[in-house]
Amino acid sequence: MPPRLSLTVTRDPGDIRAARALRHAVFVGEMGATPRPDGLEGDAFDGDRDHLILRDLAHPERGVVGTMRLGAGARYTDREFDLSALRATGWPLAEIGRACIHKAYRGGAAGLYLFRGALDLARSRRIQILVGTASFPGADAARHAAALCRLRIEALAPERIRPVARGVDAVEVAGFAPRSAMRGVPALIKTYLRAGARIGDGAFQDRDFNTTDICMVLDMERVRLPALARLSGLQDTQNRVVG
Repeated sequence: MPPRLSLTVTRDPGDIRAARALRHAVFVGEMGATPRPDGLEGDAFDGDRDHLILRDLAHPERGVVGTMRLGAGARYTDREFDLSALRATGWPLAEIGRACIHKAYRGGAAGLYLFRGALDLARSRRIQILVGTASFPGADAARHAAALCRLRIEALAPERIRPVARGVDAVEVAGFAPRSAMRGVPALIKTYLRAGARIGDGAFQDRDFNTTDICMVLDMERVRLPALARLSGLQDTQNRVVG
């Protein structure tokens, strides 16, 4: 039976716990992040964020199959990137992050579906800029040097809104890489780019999370929706966003 995707936005503790369980399976089980004693991936910011929860109505036994969170400010991203240029604009800012997809739903509509829901939510809150980190697997930026260089060539944010990696684990990204290097860019980052996002300067090696992070910046006035809009015609698919 094909997926029938249902998207909700919630702060319900039970839903958040289910989302954290999926995050644990992906970020800890698959990517090697440092586990928490309670067996659920999470941090201090979960409680004051809106959590987007994706479920498959055709397979309710799978529980949460995709999740992402969104909230005012950018306290998590601040730890890795200098956002002073972005804040100087005075534009309303929100942070998007902790996005992950159940392995059975990757490479299909789920990621775009989840992201479209985040954009709808941001518009309803009159957010001008979405910012957040997106990750390559492994906390060794050298493994991803070609893809990072190509991303910088194709999608570097203008200086007036450009975040810059900071701290002892910040890595400079420079040089040339061919277009074929985009094959090494994770699917979620490509989803951001298709919607019109640009990236900050440099990368951050998150050793606790075992990832190499870049900063994504999406000006809502630049959003391009052709790829996302096509999802509205998917057969046997539902979209319910509850704020």
